[in-house]
Amino acid sequence: MRVKRYVAETLQDAMLKVKMDMGKDAVILHTRKFKEGGFFGFFGKVMFEVTAAVEDTVYSPAPAVHSKNQPEVHALPANGEKDGQEEMPDIQEELKEMKSMLSEVMTQIDVSQDLKAFPKSMQKQYQIMIENDVEDRLAKKLLKDAMKKLGQEETAETVRECLDQQIIKILKKPKPITFKKLGLSQQLIALVGPTGVGKTTTIAKLAATFSIVDKKKVALITADTYRVAAVEQLKTYGEIIGIPIDVVYTPQELQDALAKHTDKDLILIDTAGRSHKNTGQMIELQSFIEAAGPTDIFLVLSATTKYKDMQDIVNSYSDIEVTRLVFTKLDETSSLGAILNVVSNTQKCLSYVTAGQNVPDDIEVADPVKIANMITGER
Repeated sequence: MRVKRYVAETLQDAMLKVKMDMGKDAVILHTRKFKEGGFFGFFGKVMFEVTAAVEDTVYSPAPAVHSKNQPEVHALPANGEKDGQEEMPDIQEELKEMKSMLSEVMTQIDVSQDLKAFPKSMQKQYQIMIENDVEDRLAKKLLKDAMKKLGQEETAETVRECLDQQIIKILKKPKPITFKKLGLSQQLIALVGPTGVGKTTTIAKLAATFSIVDKKKVALITADTYRVAAVEQLKTYGEIIGIPIDVVYTPQELQDALAKHTDKDLILIDTAGRSHKNTGQMIELQSFIEAAGPTDIFLVLSATTKYKDMQDIVNSYSDIEVTRLVFTKLDETSSLGAILNVVSNTQKCLSYVTAGQNVPDDIEVADPVKIANMITGER
């Protein structure tokens, strides 16, 4: 095993030297920041030191690149005064963990190198989008498209305006619940989604909006019998709003309840929150959906959910014909990039967003312009 020490003015430059000299199999053993020169520790130049190791069998350095501005690379014995060829007992046990760390750092270096192709105004906008949880792949695509459109005439303002327009195009025109102007047709909407995202409150907001504001005949059906509190909550909302509510335990009971409300303009079905990791629960949910035959299925997601978890949730509902997306809890987060990611990856239309617990006030039709402005704006 060979161990070497690399010194540079930035950690990124030091890591780049490791990559060029030792290759992708190098393992970072230690990093530190120190001051070089100066007077009694003052006015010194900040430097970065990275100690890396690589197995002799895979050691294949790239051609050396010399620059007057690059600090000299120093070799360091593997174990103090001992020969660098000696085995370090602890290194072998730590190789796997350190390789993963190195891989992550190398990825960051690659990203940084890619960004150099963009003007500084776009590099800043990239960082803003990443901080707002936009996928790296998508953020770069948006920037590349913006650069093609703007050419060399870009400014920070024109870049943001161009990105906003692209994001609005991806989000598409929202699709809320609508009725035909002549001869109203019944809308049967089922809300699905994991536990804790606010389905019950959302369905109450929709019921109140269409019943009180739009003067539609509305009925509620809940199959969320796993949570007694949710049933009681919806019953309370139904009494306040003045609309009927049915509690069903089986797909057959759901069909019977639907048969009672053929005169209604809108029927909203609240399903039980399912764990996207529980296959049995997902199959049971599908049986309720098949029995209902809804005109639309809204997948309700919380904007506060980590995007990786959101991806798992969306994938778990792939066997159900989700038609539209509802995002809740926008008041609890300032990062809305996950909304853009989900819409881009699923090609499903947004319908509603919620921000708060007040019924029926804290719900509105999704506004792509507002969402785009939040994604491209600094937090």
